[in-house]
Amino acid sequence: MDTNSVVKLMLDYRNNSVSGNFSKDDSKEVIRKALIEANGGSTKLDIKALRNGRNELFTIIELLVDRTVSEGLKGNEFFVNMVESRNLAEGDKPDFWVEANSTLVVADVARGTQGIRRQRIGERTKVSLTPTVHAVKVYDELSRILAGNADINELIDKVSESVQRQMLDDIFGAWNAITSATLGATYYPVAGAYDEDNLLDLEAHVSAANDSSQCVMLATRKGARKLTTGIVSNNAMEDYYNKGYAMLWNGINTQIVPQRHQVGTNTFIFDDDKIHVIPTNMDKPVKQVISGESILIAGNPLDNADLTQEFTLITSWTTAVVAGKTFGIYEIA
Repeated sequence: MDTNSVVKLMLDYRNNSVSGNFSKDDSKEVIRKALIEANGGSTKLDIKALRNGRNELFTIIELLVDRTVSEGLKGNEFFVNMVESRNLAEGDKPDFWVEANSTLVVADVARGTQGIRRQRIGERTKVSLTPTVHAVKVYDELSRILAGNADINELIDKVSESVQRQMLDDIFGAWNAITSATLGATYYPVAGAYDEDNLLDLEAHVSAANDSSQCVMLATRKGARKLTTGIVSNNAMEDYYNKGYAMLWNGINTQIVPQRHQVGTNTFIFDDDKIHVIPTNMDKPVKQVISGESILIAGNPLDNADLTQEFTLITSWTTAVVAGKTFGIYEIA
């Protein structure tokens, strides 16, 4: 069985969509045998063989992790609506051309920082993003899988979920790092208690600055509940009952940004007091550049006191906010 066929079968197995005349349990055994074949016909990992030549088993896992991460990101609503992702393996250059009438914001958090660079732009500006290396390390799993003592999904889930979570943390962290102080030409109401007229003025300014474009409000679910109005329709009441917030505010669509915890904490990333006003004619503002395919590297068991086999998955990406249109942030004090 060739590499692509094995990857497809494994993806079908994960998604409970195995076709043919055999059950899911049969598919699991077919996959195990295919992995053994990719490992040179052995149920054991030979450190000398790994040292002296490329193992097709690693290629299968690399492809599967990349596909699983990609599918997981595409299932996130914020990613679909707000993120433009490019893979350098497809021949794209890590350059983004911005045609705009406002300022350029780049919030690069690939290394866990939230530093923001801002520069004035003219008719057209090129922004170059350089991916940085990220890695995930696991141990012992491949030997157990080949021996039939573990499901390969356990390994794929551990690795792909870790990569996917870090990518989403970078994306949300970059977006959350933007403040009114970093957007020079964008209009903001006076800080203070929520005021419906101030927010209407902000939306009107953003629309006017973007050729009378319609706008959308982005907020957390708790933040969206703060978008009150003196006119409440029956449809709005149904929205509150079914969704927990009004999906329309004064005729403007409201979209929810799902809350996330800061890594290793129970602290929310997003500020419930920030309402983003986004023109619908703006390109996706969050940019992600992924550099090529992941690489799986075997460690040396002799480096570990317990002689366990380690595997490190290395992948490269970067995330930034590149906003070529004027948009607003209402900051409720």
